[in-house]
Amino acid sequence: MERELFRGSGRNETADLLKGFAVILMIQVHILEQFSTPELFESLAGKISLFLGGPFCAPVFMAVMGYFLAGSSRKTGYFIRRGLLLFFGGLLLNVGRSANLVFHIARGEFSQNLLSYFFGADILTLAGLSILIIPVLRTIFRESWWSWFLTAIIMAITSSFLPDLYIPGSPISYPLSFLRGHAPWSYFPLIPWLSYILLGYSFRLLPENLTNIIRAGLHDKRVFIPLLIAVIVTIPYAFSITSDLQGKYYHHGLFFFLWTILFLAAWVGVMIRAEKRGGGASLLQFIKWTGKNVTVIYVIQWLIIGNLATELYGTQGAGFSLLWFVIILAASSLLAWVYRKMTAPGH
Repeated sequence: MERELFRGSGRNETADLLKGFAVILMIQVHILEQFSTPELFESLAGKISLFLGGPFCAPVFMAVMGYFLAGSSRKTGYFIRRGLLLFFGGLLLNVGRSANLVFHIARGEFSQNLLSYFFGADILTLAGLSILIIPVLRTIFRESWWSWFLTAIIMAITSSFLPDLYIPGSPISYPLSFLRGHAPWSYFPLIPWLSYILLGYSFRLLPENLTNIIRAGLHDKRVFIPLLIAVIVTIPYAFSITSDLQGKYYHHGLFFFLWTILFLAAWVGVMIRAEKRGGGASLLQFIKWTGKNVTVIYVIQWLIIGNLATELYGTQGAGFSLLWFVIILAASSLLAWVYRKMTAPGH
């Protein structure tokens, strides 16, 4: 039976496929950022890697998360517990992936500011803060899809006009980096990245007639192919954003958000077709498995990459960067499989 990202029953295979591609592509871009030489980072191959690690990753994670949060019947207490767990878990991951760096600093070999590593605003802290905000917005917007979507737009617009909250040398910059600001350790602050959670949330609340129109459009080649062409033609614009991480991508505004909405529509259409025509293939089965275990794999890959980066930062050429990608993907998958086996009920 075909399973799509449209209120399907049972396990949502298309969502798993989306998340699986996202975490795999995120591993490759982390290797580029942490291991690869400056020459490779600045090359065309590096720009392609950054693009693959851009709209395919964090926006997909956040939009899919928002979509499923909208379908949750959980009470406020659950959202508070889950949000706090993810936020502080993200901080703990920051410490864990910096363990080797801490060791070298303790030996007097490096002199980096550890707080900039420990307070990194990354995916897990973003997810935690977003989940804490959702119950508040629920009490205001209820199931008004346009209210959620309009707020997503406002958040994206706000990103371009709010003043920079980063004050070099000030301790207040560390907590503020989770909300806004261009601190070097503020990768995924709440503004603008909350927009993607709100986007996914609003999509789940669409009236059935609008959902049916979107579903039909993604299946209809007369709509889907022009959409795909439009995204492909405008990829140079996306490259200009994703290849400038600190200056543009981490703190992008409305136009890139709107482009990403088009991209997500096209990418979901591609994934629907992939699942329909080859969902049982071994490769897609593996990618879906990584999607089902996305949080565990995400944590493991960062623990490996973060600690190795202390030794390998900026030293690996294209060949070795590709080799590291294969090794770390395999190691993260294997360790995630072992973890799931050890924590399975009845083990």
